[in-house]
Amino acid sequence: MRRIAAVIGLGLIGGSLALALKKHTDFTVIGYDACQQTRQLAEKSGELDGIADSLQTGVAEADIVFLAIPPGAIGQTVQQAAGHLKAGAVVTDVASTKGELLRIVPQLLPPGVCYVGGHPMAGSEKTGFIAANAQLFCGRPYIITRHQGVSESALAQLSAIAEQIGALPVVLEGEQHDPAVAHVSHTPYVTAAALTVLAGQGEQGQLHLALAAGGFRDMTRIASSNPSLWADICLTNKVEIKQTIARLKDILDTVESKLANGDRAGLTEFFQQAKQMRDACQSN
Repeated sequence: MRRIAAVIGLGLIGGSLALALKKHTDFTVIGYDACQQTRQLAEKSGELDGIADSLQTGVAEADIVFLAIPPGAIGQTVQQAAGHLKAGAVVTDVASTKGELLRIVPQLLPPGVCYVGGHPMAGSEKTGFIAANAQLFCGRPYIITRHQGVSESALAQLSAIAEQIGALPVVLEGEQHDPAVAHVSHTPYVTAAALTVLAGQGEQGQLHLALAAGGFRDMTRIASSNPSLWADICLTNKVEIKQTIARLKDILDTVESKLANGDRAGLTEFFQQAKQMRDACQSN
């Protein structure tokens, strides 16, 4: 009998995950979204094996449940689904923060159901099922978080699924996750938003944005992402983001000082250091 994967939340990430599971694995893929319009769109696409009409029916027969919903909604959703999960099921998520989830989700699940935190490091400024792409995860890190009491077999199962959809599984201890993504995802988003506001506000804002070309557009692309979702993400990782913003301010202060002092050698050294780090990242 084929295993069943339920994907709860069919936006960009959830929709892409459902399509990837359908294309690259042997799971029967069932989708569910709280938005009726999204459910209808997914059903009309004909890409999945089925669209559930409720959360409870969506998870009832699933061997693995992917929660592709905002971090702030996961606790309540798990509570609503818990009594309908079958013994031996694995529950995972794609949330951008893990600290609170690793504390509360295992306590909400019934005996015999295991939680494994997951976070595919992939995305787009586009939103919704209409933007879903089965290849979204190819070559991208898929973080899998280890916490006390987690099943090694569940970790292995999620790692195998990540590989099947083309991602690169990376197992981190739970406490490593939020500080890491604050540096490479959350603070970069805040910075992109700030740069966009810097350029676009004031009397000359329209002129600045009209002149914006490749560099500005590359750096600020993610500022076009879902504002409500990002507010939720940032608030659930606010301590780590505040710390990285403080470090970023220190770095900018150093650059400002070098500019004020006309320190060409110091600026060149700083930019060279940044280039080497970025080149190393690009080659990975």
